[in-house]
Amino acid sequence: MSGSTNKFDGLLTRLGTGRWNLLFFVAVSYWNMHLASNTLSGAYVAPVVKHTCRPPPTGYTLTTTTTAQGNNHTTEDHCHYLVNSTEGGGFDSVPCDAWHYDTTTFAFTLTSQFDLVCSSEYLRATYQSLYMFGTLFGAPINGLLSDRFGRKTTLTFGVLTYFALAMASSWLPTLAAVFAFRFVLGFLHPTVIQTGYILALEVCEPRYRSLLGIMISLPWAVGTMAWGGVAYLIRDWRWLQLVVNIPSLFMLPALWFLDESPRWLIVHGEFDKAREVLTRASKWNRVSLPPPDELDSLMCTIQREARVGQRATQEGRGEEGEGGYKRKAWKIVLRLMILFRTPRLRLVTIILSLKFFLVSLIFYGMSLNAVNYSADPFLYMALSGVVEVPAYTLTAPIVAKFGRKGPSIAYYFVSGVVILAVAFIPAGHRWVVMVLALTGRMCISAAFQVLYLYSVELFPTEVRLQGLGSATIVSRLGSMISPFVTELLGPIYPSAPSLVFGVGAFIACLATLPLWETLGHALPDTITDLEEGDARRPSVAARDAEADEETEMAKLPTVSWSSRVTDPLTLILEAPRCAAPAEPSELRWICQWNFSVSFSINK
Repeated sequence: MSGSTNKFDGLLTRLGTGRWNLLFFVAVSYWNMHLASNTLSGAYVAPVVKHTCRPPPTGYTLTTTTTAQGNNHTTEDHCHYLVNSTEGGGFDSVPCDAWHYDTTTFAFTLTSQFDLVCSSEYLRATYQSLYMFGTLFGAPINGLLSDRFGRKTTLTFGVLTYFALAMASSWLPTLAAVFAFRFVLGFLHPTVIQTGYILALEVCEPRYRSLLGIMISLPWAVGTMAWGGVAYLIRDWRWLQLVVNIPSLFMLPALWFLDESPRWLIVHGEFDKAREVLTRASKWNRVSLPPPDELDSLMCTIQREARVGQRATQEGRGEEGEGGYKRKAWKIVLRLMILFRTPRLRLVTIILSLKFFLVSLIFYGMSLNAVNYSADPFLYMALSGVVEVPAYTLTAPIVAKFGRKGPSIAYYFVSGVVILAVAFIPAGHRWVVMVLALTGRMCISAAFQVLYLYSVELFPTEVRLQGLGSATIVSRLGSMISPFVTELLGPIYPSAPSLVFGVGAFIACLATLPLWETLGHALPDTITDLEEGDARRPSVAARDAEADEETEMAKLPTVSWSSRVTDPLTLILEAPRCAAPAEPSELRWICQWNFSVSFSINK
């Protein structure tokens, strides 16, 4: 399949980069920017709100007075009130069913509208967790849809449905409806971000693919900054939800002008449509296409080689018919079990799964805990986007020079130190807390970036797809649990989230120590290579490190395979189709230009 990719990449090089390509990049980046506010909406839509119990006329506020060092401290129970006992005098404690809410910071939220306090406190965390739960199911289905119906069709459906539901959720009358919409938005999240990325990648000139990785990542950071700013101006959750999603309408006309991926059209035999798309692209970019006969021959060759690869992989899929799906599911289970077959592979699987869980837990926990980590929760969110910019852009040159293991350990250690320090900062030093929290967030963002690259280079080619898929599932679990750490433990023990996240960062740091450096060494092809230590042998790519990037990019396998690298959850469910990945040197280059976007794709 690499031959067909080389031919199509040559065609993309001939088309160059112009207005046609830039329209894809701008549109996809713009829509990705608006995903940040919906992903992190729990920080302002369902935040912690100060509240006091509102007892009925026959009830009394329940207060407790304690003495410490000669000073009386009176605290009020916000979840119960007292009523006169009907048996023998005295008072009975009764759970509150109405509250007064402090509107100083947040005027109107889901918390105050549906009374998500006291015994219903967990529902605030559920609101955020449902989005992550939806992405767990949406990622593999999105891959199937984009392969079956095309990139543009899937992206159009995703963009229109996602942002329509996001705006409609502003006026839902019941909490159950809000939760249902929240899950569906999470389900559609991969359809927008992953399909958009694949479409942009498939029209990208090879020499600019590294730059594309940064371009796709940065809009998320910009969206996070904007989310904090808009939330500062609008304190009503309904209007806030509506206002942050209305700008997504401005780029909807781009859907009319965006073309289907010519690569997808050619592989599926739609030569006439592919010819129209390529002709329009050449006019927009002001270049000339090959002669019609040569172009037709080229498309036939690309399709033929792609079908040869498909037939080769289909031979190992197993028979269809009765019991076919059960056999396929059993094969997937066996592929997962193979990750624990040998000592060294078992070590890599366990450590990387643990790190994916912890890093995802910490990243989303630090993102959603704006109220506790700052003097100003709106400023904290905006600055969180600012610190992500260096985390995305500076990580690539750092790991290229210093390797993967050393920077990973440094990122985990620094984030662990500063996050743990937050737990011991005295009250009244909120600005110090915010600076430390932002530092920890920047380091954990950078660590997340390195983790994807490091994982691809540690798993042998034979089980790389299964390894990445299982690790990403564990990552989703971490992001689903993080809201409960911040929303349930935080109000009871204010230092608990910092302790959990700080200790988690140190555990990730220690877990990295048994691993080995992969920079300058060939990727292991088989489990035997990994067990015999052949993964540490110097690679040809390392000896020729000064080779021109564009030349190396020409060695990339088909985008349909490399796109799955950025969606490991899809990989695990479609592993039979990817049974023969690229050569190690080719895969290394995939990692080097893909790892910078892997985190944003898996958000």
